[in-house]
Amino acid sequence: MKIDLRRIYRFEPAPSSEDGTLPRGGDIYYECKSCGDIVSSVAFHQVACGCGNLSGAQGAVTARDPAGVTPLRGRLK
Repeated sequence: MKIDLRRIYRFEPAPSSEDGTLPRGGDIYYECKSCGDIVSSVAFHQVACGCGNLSGAQGAVTARDPAGVTPLRGRLK
C-alpha cells in the first residue's frame, strides 16, 4: 500500500549530522531525490522507495546512495 505522506505532514529540511550520516528520529523522514518518494527514518514495517534507493524495516532504513537522499522533518498538518 502506497501512502502519500505529503497529504498528512508538512515537511521542512532537517539538518544533516556533522559526520555526514543521515539523522534519525520519530519526526525525521527521507526523500529520495531520484523518485521523490518519502520514507520514515525509523520504519518498523517493510518499506522502500520506488527506485529502491531507500529500503528498510525493524526500525532502520538504509540508503544505497546517501547523497541522493534529503532528510526532512515532518509535522502533522
